[in-house]
Amino acid sequence: MAISDTARSAALRGLEIARSRGVATSFDVNFRRKLWTNVEDAVNALTRALSLVDIVFLDEDEANLLLGVSAIDDVFRELRSRFGVNKAVLKLGLRGSVAYWEGRVAKVDAFRVPVKDPIGAGDAYAGVFLASILRGYDVESAMRRASAAAAMVVMVRGDEENLPREEDLRRFLEGYGRQVDLR
Repeated sequence: MAISDTARSAALRGLEIARSRGVATSFDVNFRRKLWTNVEDAVNALTRALSLVDIVFLDEDEANLLLGVSAIDDVFRELRSRFGVNKAVLKLGLRGSVAYWEGRVAKVDAFRVPVKDPIGAGDAYAGVFLASILRGYDVESAMRRASAAAAMVVMVRGDEENLPREEDLRRFLEGYGRQVDLR
């Protein structure tokens, strides 16, 4: 949404069309200050998107920017009351993640791994989380799998070089805490 006015308009229009047709949508806020010409435009566009989605991914800084709060309970309360969002994941970096999912709160710790490059961790998290939910995993299992994917991505340079396949996730989750060859 930050790369151009037309990209932003297209993204918002896509969300509007999906909403009007009953298609479930997700949105990773993924705010990058350097990509926006000004913060006010970012806040306006991102809050517009929040009003059109079913599932939201954000971190504490993004919550503070868009909602004026960063405490976990406050973030989820604001998302529900202002935008009607009943499914949200608050990414807490090394402290893990917390989800508000249809009335309940779930927390999962982050995996401790050597970090070579943090780029791509959030995208891996959101993608694996959503794929896991679509495959029928409960929210805690989806969060754990998403955390594993994020951990695997940060262990190498590049944002997609270590995106896990299903077998990779299984091996990581079964072997975490033990010496495991992930090649």
